[in-house]
Amino acid sequence: MNRLCCMCALMVAVLVGIAGCDSGPRRGSVQGTVTFDGTPVDGGRIMFIAADPKGVHAHADINQGKYSIDAAKGPSVGKHRVEILWYKLTGKKVVGSDPPNLVDEKIQLIPEQYNGKSTLTQEVTSGVNTFNFDLKK
Repeated sequence: MNRLCCMCALMVAVLVGIAGCDSGPRRGSVQGTVTFDGTPVDGGRIMFIAADPKGVHAHADINQGKYSIDAAKGPSVGKHRVEILWYKLTGKKVVGSDPPNLVDEKIQLIPEQYNGKSTLTQEVTSGVNTFNFDLKK
């Protein structure tokens, strides 16, 4: 009888421990569209960078002007800075990081105000978030 009580107490302790485990910050799913001067961004990338140092960043490819990140891989709930990149091949070859090998030259189409010096922000909530971006030169 004493052994049965110990087993039950152990199982209760394990279940309470599992229920109390921290699975990390809450996340939200994000989706939306991105255009630049009215043209859908195709082959770009969008990044959600958490303002909270304990927050989770997330990124997605932009295809035919659309992006989507499910909650399992999405950004943490809270404020995020948003950066958007879109590179285009110029058709030229340039010296890459492994000289003398040449690589395809790419140029950034999106101005710095939307990526390296981005002032875009969004508040991510739990559940589905739709953020559309209509960027201008």
